[in-house]
Amino acid sequence: MARSSQASAAIGWTVAAILVLAFATALPAGSAAAAKRTGPEEPTPQAETKSPAKSDAHKGEKASDTAKAKQSETPGEKAADDTPGKDEDRCDPKKHLIDFELRLRLCQSGLELQITETSEIFGNLTGGLRQSALYAGLTDLNLRIDLRRSLHWRGEIYARAYQIHGRGLTANNIGNLDTISNIEAARTTRLNELWYEQHFDYWRLRIGEQTIGNEFLNPESARLFINGAFGWPTLPSIDLPSGGPGFPLGTPAVRVRVDPQDGLTLFLGLFNGDPTGAGVGGSQLRDASGTAFRTNDGAFVIGQVRYNPGDSDKNGAYGFGGWWNSERFRDLHLDTGGVSLASLFSNGQPRQHNNDFSLFAFVHQPLPLGDADPAWAMFARAMGAPGDRNLISLYLDGGLTYKGPFGRAEDELGVAIAYSRIGNAARAFDADIVRFTGQFHPIRSGEAVIELSYRVQLTGWWQLQPDFQYVFNPAGGVANPNAPGRRVGDAAIFGLRTAITF
Repeated sequence: MARSSQASAAIGWTVAAILVLAFATALPAGSAAAAKRTGPEEPTPQAETKSPAKSDAHKGEKASDTAKAKQSETPGEKAADDTPGKDEDRCDPKKHLIDFELRLRLCQSGLELQITETSEIFGNLTGGLRQSALYAGLTDLNLRIDLRRSLHWRGEIYARAYQIHGRGLTANNIGNLDTISNIEAARTTRLNELWYEQHFDYWRLRIGEQTIGNEFLNPESARLFINGAFGWPTLPSIDLPSGGPGFPLGTPAVRVRVDPQDGLTLFLGLFNGDPTGAGVGGSQLRDASGTAFRTNDGAFVIGQVRYNPGDSDKNGAYGFGGWWNSERFRDLHLDTGGVSLASLFSNGQPRQHNNDFSLFAFVHQPLPLGDADPAWAMFARAMGAPGDRNLISLYLDGGLTYKGPFGRAEDELGVAIAYSRIGNAARAFDADIVRFTGQFHPIRSGEAVIELSYRVQLTGWWQLQPDFQYVFNPAGGVANPNAPGRRVGDAAIFGLRTAITF
């Protein structure tokens, strides 16, 4: 019955996605807004380069925007949705350590191959389960084939793979919820994305193995920071099966993007409900290679509306939306008979909930001072989910960034804070353990992390980023197995990251 219900839900949401596609197709193709955005049916590379308004460029992503996105994307969340046709940036030899004529010619004809090696050392001086410094690394290989440049066909193919090595501080030293590094993951070599995207007049369709990427829930000014919470937020990464389609996991999906008018962008994504099939809290190594291409795990649907007045990077971007997952989720407090799972009289079988959902909102706001391009920017995000089936029921974050400190135009400095609140059911379970046993057992509340980071752009292809983080109440306040009668202590963390693009 459970699988039947999931299959029905998946079919229902597939039909909904098809209806959205049909609606987008039926919109007047000759509207003024569409004409302003698209121009000729098969634009030449020269036209795309010279006139962003007449290319398939994303709203608000002019040549300067593309350069900013390249600098701000994190290794675990590279922008796979860059503006096409910007040879002066994406094919710039200064952005690659290894440069030769053939590579430049291939890039200008639409074939881009890029390898980025990210290495870092992070250590916690205080708190956590133990104190030490650990190395982690990520080799990021991605290939893009832009069919517009060579075949004048309005589509592109994208593939991406990771080689993940080293050990992360969260899993090995601290045990907190807000992953210290956005490249921390189970060590393996895996396929992350493999998709095809077709561009139409003012909407586009993407099909294949995909991740959430930078399109959903990812304000631009948050991309400076290393803590994983500021990329794919802690709430979905903890609450969803296998952590959802965020780094490092991709899953089969259909994504639609519609630009009905200037400044307004609509996103709708239909993903397989569990990227690895391992369930909530399950191991990423259940699909270690990323090639299972699972499609039978229900549906994960996410929709978002984003508004950027004037399609300008000098104005803010505001968004809201929600997601829904059709899988079954266990109650964190009660069993099937309504008895606390902490009770000796419990049957040990958690009550099951038929689905899960969340609502969210975010803002990215440049802070202009005078007529110059804004150097200051801020971001904020908020989202919530039901507290009976989710460990995290509320997530909030925000931060402030400054570009060009100390007279270095490409450097960026920022501070951010994130808070994850433990759901009511998990807290009630903790309270019942204390009530039934009389023993020491902390009642979890919430975890917070603050991060101060400075990214130095040494060359076009080399970044260096010292970073400081402080984790308050790791995992919401859990008992320390190495110190009976005490909680895991707050952790002070220092680290250094380097990223080289070959």
